[in-house]
Amino acid sequence: MKLVITVGSFLFRLGNRHIALQKMTGTISQHEGIELFSYIAKGHAKQQLTTWNRSYSSDITFKLTKESKLDRLFKKWGFADEIQTRDLKFDELIYIASDNAGFMRMIQSSSECRGLITELFSHGCIWVAGGGGFIQARFPGDQRSDNTIATLFAKLSKQIEQIEKQPSETDTFAWKALLTESLIWGFAGYAFASVLQWMRLREDVYVNSVELARSALIASTLAAVVLVAIIGYIFRKSSRGHRIIVESILVLAFAIPFGGTALYSEINIKMDRSPSNMVEAIVEGHYTQMHRVRSGRHYITYHIQVSNPKSSLILPQDIRISSQLYEKVNLYNRVRLDIGKGKLNHPWIREITAL
Repeated sequence: MKLVITVGSFLFRLGNRHIALQKMTGTISQHEGIELFSYIAKGHAKQQLTTWNRSYSSDITFKLTKESKLDRLFKKWGFADEIQTRDLKFDELIYIASDNAGFMRMIQSSSECRGLITELFSHGCIWVAGGGGFIQARFPGDQRSDNTIATLFAKLSKQIEQIEKQPSETDTFAWKALLTESLIWGFAGYAFASVLQWMRLREDVYVNSVELARSALIASTLAAVVLVAIIGYIFRKSSRGHRIIVESILVLAFAIPFGGTALYSEINIKMDRSPSNMVEAIVEGHYTQMHRVRSGRHYITYHIQVSNPKSSLILPQDIRISSQLYEKVNLYNRVRLDIGKGKLNHPWIREITAL
């Protein structure tokens, strides 16, 4: 189940962008001799948003937005490298997220193109984006009947279409970004699946689960820092890289406590090839405990309390066991615990047998 959810999260993120870019539905209209599609979407707080689309044969990937304080901050820190057109008004207003040399040359050289972009944003445009054979522009409210916006959008798409007549330029960012995002979200899916697994786990696995959790959090946090550093290095010279870095940090911040601990535990158990350490102990107490959950439901856990054997290994005072084993143990009976050393030196309970 964990593998299915993890791979599913990866593939969903990998394919989601392509699926979204190919959606060309809605109201059809003709402007400047070009067929455009417009549709209404729901934004924050159910705000209406109008998206204008045009399908055209191009693999150029870009996004134009109003330049934010965060964009300026990342440029100052060297994590974003945006082209400047020397058109001061345009450069202060628009943030150009693209690594396609042909697209950047067009923006720099064409005052008409910059003028169309500026006009679109003066009419409230939220963003203009392209990639995967499409170009889109989004506006707040219902703007489907606004011919001025449609005409400006159609003219801009014609300008961008001219890039296809220039020598082909390779833009590797899109695939690097997509694979990075997919891997990060795949790990988030693994973390979610691990939470589901823990919610159904009714037996103790580790001799010292607190120590395991502490070591796992330290190791996974350090690994996450290294991973973010690598992502930062890969995307440091891109105009779009800082957004991937921020997304990676946010997703990892939520996923690491669960996914990191689960992965650390999986390595410790699944890769353990140590010989069995058989330990015998006396059952000094046993009881059941009812746990109530939502909707009036409940579940029961089964516990035994054992004496610590005369060895260097200190067993937990209270061990949760299966209902089947609970039915076999009696007070002052002996039980045998098969303890694995653990690949990462965290002893774990392979099996408990009633004697």
